[in-house]
This record gives sequence, structure tokens and C-alpha cells, in this order.
Amino acid sequence: MRTLGFCLPLLIALAAGCASLEPAPKPLSGADIVFLAKSGKTAPQIIEAIRRSDTVLMLRASEIVGLHESGVPPEVLDYLQLAQIEEIRRRERQQIMLYWGPLHGGLGNFPRR
Repeated sequence: MRTLGFCLPLLIALAAGCASLEPAPKPLSGADIVFLAKSGKTAPQIIEAIRRSDTVLMLRASEIVGLHESGVPPEVLDYLQLAQIEEIRRRERQQIMLYWGPLHGGLGNFPRR
């Protein structure tokens, strides 16, 4: 019992230290990215802002061309496309896990025809 009395305050202190009081930054829009590019930010700075805000834009090819014509650097466009691909893959993995989850007996049991 004595050990629990020592560990509990320590665990609470560690948990409080991990919690962030700052709200997560709002995802950027295409217009925000164009503004950053036009304001003189470098491609790595824009990519870092996109990464920090967890921005994923589901862009069509015409929208990517529009961003390019608005002055967004190619490195940023490449990053946006990779982020979009990773988001699609994440969603597909999530769907697979929902279908093949524990209620279906795991990955070894395939549906019967």
C-alpha cells in the first residue's frame, strides 16, 4: 500500500506534464498556403506549417495546377500530394481494420462465399 501512495502522485504528475494546454492549430486552406508562399516563406517553412497543423487537402489535379500558378513552390505541392496519398492509405487501413476486426475472427478467417 505504501508503494501505491508514492506512485500515484508520480503518475499524476507525469500525466499532467504530457497534457498540452494549447489547442491544436487549425488546418490550413489552399488560400492560406498561397498567402504563405506570397508572403516570402520558403518551401521548408510552408511544409513545416502544413505539418504542424496536420493539414491534408484532398486536391484535384486542376487545384494543384491552380496552386502552382498562384506561386506555391513545387516542393510544397509534392508534400501536399504525398500527404493526400498517406491520408487515403490511412483511411483504407482503417476500413480494413473495421472489416477484419475481432468480431470477424481476425485476419486468418476470410468471409465465406
